[in-house]
Amino acid sequence: MAISFGHDRPWGGVSQREYRRMAQDPGHILTYRVHFAAIGWADRQGHAAFAPGKLAALLSKKGQPLSDQSTTGAITRAKQLGLVSPRSGAACLVLPSHLFQKGKGAPVPCRLHLDR
Repeated sequence: MAISFGHDRPWGGVSQREYRRMAQDPGHILTYRVHFAAIGWADRQGHAAFAPGKLAALLSKKGQPLSDQSTTGAITRAKQLGLVSPRSGAACLVLPSHLFQKGKGAPVPCRLHLDR
């Protein structure tokens, strides 16, 4: 799969491992940590699937997983800023193709978004 963001639109690569690390760093603003998690764990279609409670644990503060309410609030703010797709939730963060594309990796069906 060739990566293309459109004619004459420059792009560069990122380290998903580094974005995973930043997602778990409580020094960053929670809303951006949601975005970092989406990038860090995104598959070829831009979906980052998480087992129940996994995202809340990744976004923990002082070793305590976020509450469902705090997790949902952080995702809502990330959606409002366009950092993740409106289709995102705690089970699957989605990055729009104009923000993220990945050339490698097997396509894996998303248990939440069955339309891909």
